[in-house]
Amino acid sequence: MKLKYIATLAAASVLSISGTALFSNSAIASSFFSTDSSVIVAGNPCASVNPCASVNPCASVNPCASVNPCASVNPCASVNPCASVNPCASVNPCAAAANTSQFVTVGSGKKTEGTFQVVEEDGKQYIEFSDDFETSRGPDVEIILHKDATVEASIAESDYISLASIKSFSGTQRYEIPENVDLSDYASVAVWCEDFNVTFGYAEL
Repeated sequence: MKLKYIATLAAASVLSISGTALFSNSAIASSFFSTDSSVIVAGNPCASVNPCASVNPCASVNPCASVNPCASVNPCASVNPCASVNPCASVNPCAAAANTSQFVTVGSGKKTEGTFQVVEEDGKQYIEFSDDFETSRGPDVEIILHKDATVEASIAESDYISLASIKSFSGTQRYEIPENVDLSDYASVAVWCEDFNVTFGYAEL
């Protein structure tokens, strides 16, 4: 029995570094040390602190192991074990959130809430508002790009360009960004009333 145990360990290619055992065969490692947190399987070199651990829906193949095994380099680790750099990005709730911006109401008289994101489709870029977007009603309300990250209640004509008149005061909607507009020249998207030069709300690009 003892010889069989030693032979099995040899087959598992055990290597000890600073008192920690590493196994090239994760199945064998699991069978002998499934409850030992000091054992780090070679297929997942940061198992004890890895955001791709047992709670990870991708754990069976661990796509995070080779590119992002440790939480310290994963900005989304606390809420999602699969970071934006791994193959699970499409189902990453953190990845989606990282690409959206929250609207902020300007002043107390006009409400603007919800989020937007920049989307690309068929070679064109759009500002797309979320389902929960909502803003106050008013005359001549426009969607604009503004040069500043924070948009004041009243703005100067030289600091913005208008994308279009608002399509709806609530819900999902898109605004095409003209091909000759460089988004890097602007820092925010705003809901603005031209008639009274009043900003209802804005969100950073």
